[in-house]
Amino acid sequence: MKKIFFLLLGLALVTAYASSAAAVSLKRLAEHPFSPPLSSVDEFRSMVEKNRADLEIGFVKTGYPEVFPDFMAQLPSADIESVQVAPGERFVWMLFRNKHTGKVKLLQDVTWEGEQAFDAYSFFIDYNGRRYEFIVPPICGNLSLKSIGPIPEKAPPAPAPVPPAPVAPEPEPAVQLKGGPVFDIGLAQQFDPASYVFARIGYAYPLLDQLYIMGLIGGFIRFEGDDGGDAFTADALLNYHFTDRVFAGAGVGYWSDEDEVDLIVNLGYLIYEKPDSFKTSLFIEGRCFADDLISSEAARLGAGVRFQF
Repeated sequence: MKKIFFLLLGLALVTAYASSAAAVSLKRLAEHPFSPPLSSVDEFRSMVEKNRADLEIGFVKTGYPEVFPDFMAQLPSADIESVQVAPGERFVWMLFRNKHTGKVKLLQDVTWEGEQAFDAYSFFIDYNGRRYEFIVPPICGNLSLKSIGPIPEKAPPAPAPVPPAPVAPEPEPAVQLKGGPVFDIGLAQQFDPASYVFARIGYAYPLLDQLYIMGLIGGFIRFEGDDGGDAFTADALLNYHFTDRVFAGAGVGYWSDEDEVDLIVNLGYLIYEKPDSFKTSLFIEGRCFADDLISSEAARLGAGVRFQF
């Protein structure tokens, strides 16, 4: 039984890791825009200056924070051209905004796989003997790094104007919190003993940026052991996300087999995320009858996989 339990967890980890390591195929623009559509090069330069603080955060996420000062210094006089990006062209990374929170996000190893080419602004920034080619689609303002190469020998020296005075950042837009469906599946062991497979479905809603409330209904089916029986469950949980990946929480639940109220604690780790679309997490959970906390026989320890949409 233990071998099957750990095998299922191992398969879930391997599958999720393989999915998260894949390159991103981009087929549509403007679903997660960094800015409103841009109508001219001057409007693009103005957008960059207004979003200076967010762009600096984005460069840190990409792993190129040292390039940002030269980017801001050279952009005002950079030669910006209009180009077309054909299907199949790749980017080192692309910055965009979470459409609900407005926070800057990052996609890496992006390939344009739309049906047609799209219009974009193209320009170069020189830093430390290397030339960085950037692409920005006017329809969404998403800053993308196209390539890094040597500075051509005959290229004129890069201008180094005095950076303009910082502009006070615009107020951040109000955060629009959005919930979504949740599905759990896993295995649990009751110390009495009894072994269960369980599945639950429900909904998660963010009360704050890092605090989520979840309501779940489902069932535990006993497949081994001689105590307790199948049970319908209805659970309510509060989970706090300490980082982008680690969360923990507690709550209460109903266990129909004994007509009892459970106290529940859980700890989880995000293993895969497709921005604003899909999340996969691994979690462990302990639950015990609220009126029998000192009895080890009433406790159940489980582990499972959580899918959030």
